Amino acid sequence: MATYLIEHMFKVMLMRIGVIGCGNIAHELSKKFKISAVYDICPERCNDIDAFLCEDIGSLITHSDIIIEAASPQAVKDYALRIIDSGRDLVIMSIGGLVEQDFRERLFTLAKEKGTYIYLPSGAIGGIDLIKTAKIAGLHCVTLRSTKNAKTLGYNVKEKTLIFKGKASQAIEKFPKSVNVSVLLSIVSGMDIDVEVYADPDIKENMHDIVVEGEFGKAEFKIINRASPANPRTSYLAVLSPLYLLENLEDVVKIGV
Repeated sequence: MATYLIEHMFKVMLMRIGVIGCGNIAHELSKKFKISAVYDICPERCNDIDAFLCEDIGSLITHSDIIIEAASPQAVKDYALRIIDSGRDLVIMSIGGLVEQDFRERLFTLAKEKGTYIYLPSGAIGGIDLIKTAKIAGLHCVTLRSTKNAKTLGYNVKEKTLIFKGKASQAIEKFPKSVNVSVLLSIVSGMDIDVEVYADPDIKENMHDIVVEGEFGKAEFKIINRASPANPRTSYLAVLSPLYLLENLEDVVKIGV
């Protein structure tokens, strides 16, 4: 057992971590882990991260064993297939980049062929394990109600206002950086979930209410996310999620489904 723990520790320590996007998540990761390489279309954003600055995605792939996408849904569309085809594992934070089912299926199929792993952290929400379990018996509906500060969403309203009601696939097109969690819930549940987005001028936290109904019964989750200390536009849980994933990547005991 002691031998395994030592091997595990060195494996994690020696893993070359690459990051796409030198924003809040990348900076928080660099405080906890040794980042080997970074890439950003605005290279100056990476100046204060102690890592090799890559000129293109090919260089990042060369200098990494696992790559964390922390840039944008467009970055997922632009680079994910190439990363997986290279045999590297990939952590996707901008889940909105997987909204198109055809692209998602191509990516997941390629990962199986290449023997690589794609990690989709739960980010700013909870209840993922319950939804995966309940799906076995059958789900009737999943609804996400997200409430965020009006200015963050770009709306000038005087009170809490419903600004969107529709499906996750529509929501991510309208709010590409604000409702990534809706796409994750759609992937997990296997359905294009119902989404409501509210703009509220009086709140500072991001709030998500998730309602799941199925043969198992009914579950409701309420998540109130404090903003990341470094960036009020990012939920703190979304920053902590990849930190937890990397810390437990090679654990022999897996808790939850």
